[in-house]
Amino acid sequence: MLEEKKIIVSDEFFDIFKNLNVISQLDKMKNLSTKELYLLLVAALDKHDDSDNTVIFNISEFKKEVMDIYHIQDDKISDIPDILKLIEETGDKYIETDNIINSNGDKLPNPLSKDEVRDSRINNIFE
Repeated sequence: MLEEKKIIVSDEFFDIFKNLNVISQLDKMKNLSTKELYLLLVAALDKHDDSDNTVIFNISEFKKEVMDIYHIQDDKISDIPDILKLIEETGDKYIETDNIINSNGDKLPNPLSKDEVRDSRINNIFE
């Protein structure tokens, strides 16, 4: 049996992913490395509701990067070093997001439900 390749990401990555459907993450996303940004966008497209207005807002500024991702998903070869590295690291033909972990070994959480988003937004108002 092949060992799953783990992709270790920053705590900032986890925080952004968790709050992608809650509140603007644009400033935080701009601070990620290019490699983590691509990985975040792939995870967002795979796991978040792409009709959610907050998710759309958060990824819309990265149209070029999203198009780079769709390019490889259409079985086209990429010449972007960060995308090639992510494909190699996940051991797949595409960028796999199921094996993303943080420095503690925690797997990427599921996106927040509508109720959790509401609670989180309320908490943000009173912080």
